[in-house]
Amino acid sequence: MPLLRDRETKRAQAERSGTHAGPLMALAIASVVLAAVNLRPALTSVATMIAEIQHGLGMSSVWMGALTTMPVLCFGVFGPLAPLLSARLGLERTLALLFIGLGAGLGLRLVPQGYTLFVSTLLVGATIGMAGVLLPVVIRRRFPDRIGPMTGLYTMVLSVGGASAAGLTPVLEGAWGSWTLALASWALPALAAAILWMLLATADAATTSSARLPRFSLLLTDRLAWYVTAFMGLQAGLAFIVLGWLPALLRDRGLDVVDAGAVTSLSIMAQTVTALLVPSLAAKRLSPQVLIVLVLSATCVGFLGLLYAPIAMRLFWALLLGLGQGGLFGLALLFVTLRSPTAEVTAMLSGMSQSIGYLGASLCPFAVGLLRGGQNPFVGPAIMIVAISMLSTWCGLKAAAPQVVLPHLKEH
Repeated sequence: MPLLRDRETKRAQAERSGTHAGPLMALAIASVVLAAVNLRPALTSVATMIAEIQHGLGMSSVWMGALTTMPVLCFGVFGPLAPLLSARLGLERTLALLFIGLGAGLGLRLVPQGYTLFVSTLLVGATIGMAGVLLPVVIRRRFPDRIGPMTGLYTMVLSVGGASAAGLTPVLEGAWGSWTLALASWALPALAAAILWMLLATADAATTSSARLPRFSLLLTDRLAWYVTAFMGLQAGLAFIVLGWLPALLRDRGLDVVDAGAVTSLSIMAQTVTALLVPSLAAKRLSPQVLIVLVLSATCVGFLGLLYAPIAMRLFWALLLGLGQGGLFGLALLFVTLRSPTAEVTAMLSGMSQSIGYLGASLCPFAVGLLRGGQNPFVGPAIMIVAISMLSTWCGLKAAAPQVVLPHLKEH
């Protein structure tokens, strides 16, 4: 661990002195931004095409529920492998490899077969899950004095990527007359991200190795680590219900595929505002507890409004939902870095929160898939949203406590 601490200290000093200004810093920022662009389109593009996939492949509601659940489940299963892989291959090289895998997985969606779609979803879920664990570590290591703003930028761009896919995929399907081609087209930005990370690994080879990681079992005995994990998982459950099922629920209310995709896209795009602002506000010692209550209230009320309020007001409720969820995800990521005393602990806490948290979150879209098949498709999802929002508020307030996990490893 002293090796990595020395690197972080030297990097922070070099950035302050301007050594890392210029092309290398610009490349690092561009790599993070393009990585964030690619972490949601694989999910939101499928969500807007659920009806077309069901019709084209003859899949039941249960199988579609499994399809929307699989990526989240993969986040939990494969996420813990990310710190181990990066310690062996290097952080930048690992991310380059993951985005190559993501591009390959999305390319498989060209084939209109059920088994290829499930293989694609498995590969997509594994690569996105591991990349999502490692990117907070990149922010912690490369931008130690700008954790709040960079976390905000990362979450904002992530929202833009998800919104773009939700809005553009139905348009591409209509223009090309092929839902498989529309889904597979998102492989292109993934491959572009792989190229940037390979360039960064080559240009800054000194940062591509990691120090020894602390034992994962230590985190399992830390109460604060569990609060951070629970908050991450619960907010992810809310997010993946929206990403996986909001377009379908809107179509149940009578909207067509383009309108449902546009409303979902607007909601996700609205996340960019609070995704950028909330982490910076929380990092500046403004009360994260107040922010938690505000963003969760907006998330819950906005979702219920889309289900039950007059459909003519759908844009207002979509905006409210998006503003809540953008800040919510930003806080969850920020807690991973702020509650970690070192970059090594950041890697392990990111792995724990996103693996265990997403394993629990994976039950949410699957449950919605089952509940939506009932006589009233809205009651079950509404009850789930309210319950998850209440529990997430309690865990978030605990995670906002001004302390760190594994305090005996704190840097001096």
